Amino acid sequence: MDPHGFLLPGMTRLGYEPTTGKPPFKGMLDVKPLIERPLVLLATATITTENMFSNGLFQNVFLLYRMFDAMGWTPLLLVNTKPKNMDGVPDVIKHCRVITAEDLVKQPIPIKAYIEIGMSLDASLRRFLKMTGARICKLYLGNILNIDIETPVFYPGMHFSHHVVGEMQEIWVSPHYAQHSEYAASLNHVDPGGDRQKVAPYVWDPCMITDDGRRRIQWRPRREDEPERIIIMEPNISFQKSSLVPIMAMERWFRKHPDWNGEIHVFNGERLNMTPFFKETILPTLELHKAGKIKLLGRSDIISITAQYPSATFLLHQWNNEYNYMLFELLWCSFPVIHNAQSWSPYGYCYKGSDLDELGHLYDEVSARHNERLETYRSHARALAWKHSPYNPEIQKGWSDLLRG
Repeated sequence: MDPHGFLLPGMTRLGYEPTTGKPPFKGMLDVKPLIERPLVLLATATITTENMFSNGLFQNVFLLYRMFDAMGWTPLLLVNTKPKNMDGVPDVIKHCRVITAEDLVKQPIPIKAYIEIGMSLDASLRRFLKMTGARICKLYLGNILNIDIETPVFYPGMHFSHHVVGEMQEIWVSPHYAQHSEYAASLNHVDPGGDRQKVAPYVWDPCMITDDGRRRIQWRPRREDEPERIIIMEPNISFQKSSLVPIMAMERWFRKHPDWNGEIHVFNGERLNMTPFFKETILPTLELHKAGKIKLLGRSDIISITAQYPSATFLLHQWNNEYNYMLFELLWCSFPVIHNAQSWSPYGYCYKGSDLDELGHLYDEVSARHNERLETYRSHARALAWKHSPYNPEIQKGWSDLLRG
């Protein structure tokens, strides 16, 4: 550039870019030392290798921890007990700062926000944290309205011990649970419909499924000597996520294709066998069962299953419980996923509601052409992951607004 401020021939001249590429909040030198940043507590049970994939809450907690760290806060995991043996703690978790309620009582520190997610404190401890300056917030990442309606129907003697009420100031819910935000607020004696009832941005990142890049899981096309395999992994503990609709869809499809050389493996399927009506009335009538094509298996984790069945197709079904980390994980690893989450209908292979015929039609599409569409499929998965990424500036801004009230 010459002294008059004009570009000379051959000098860099930037064209249009769709994004600014700027960091969301601060330059690196503007990030304060760790001890000077605002503190945020995330309440959770201790995260271990065994429970990391057993409940999405534990992944939620870690991703929020990592996001708050990236935003220039100091997150702390408030756990019930510190792990005695670090061998059982996932590598991605080992660097996290961990504290117990007993530690806080012995040596109080100023807390900006306390967020209950995977563990509840009693009201007296919440009151203590409030006295240290913390805003007391409850983040609901489960469909408590569905659960609390269904539980007394089938378990009339059970109490709702998962609700610990008292001293709560704000209620936050995931976007796909906005329908129960008023119920959650009323339950916790927070003014329903007021400004203390908010929707929190959804967050996901592949770091858990990839173990921060140390683990690579990728779908591959089926070899000619391998049978087609369909995997269904719904927990079968409630009507929200049940294997029954995918099973019945494939039963209808199989009756049109009786020569199919394939298998259906239903994980968490032992729960279906515990239901007399399914075991005695439904299962014996299935042509899939008569032909030995369906196996009802025990519980397993996504890492083990994708390693065992690298060319499988996954069927998902939910009701009033749309967002699902398992869908993200399978998309990221390029496994064909047939699902009914309408909010993510452009991604994967989506059918509506409980449409058995549409699900069967999508299975035909996957079998015939998934490998041809693989690169497009990967691009869609990456786009969806970025939409909810903890490093997306829009997601960070949404959480910053929540944290700062």
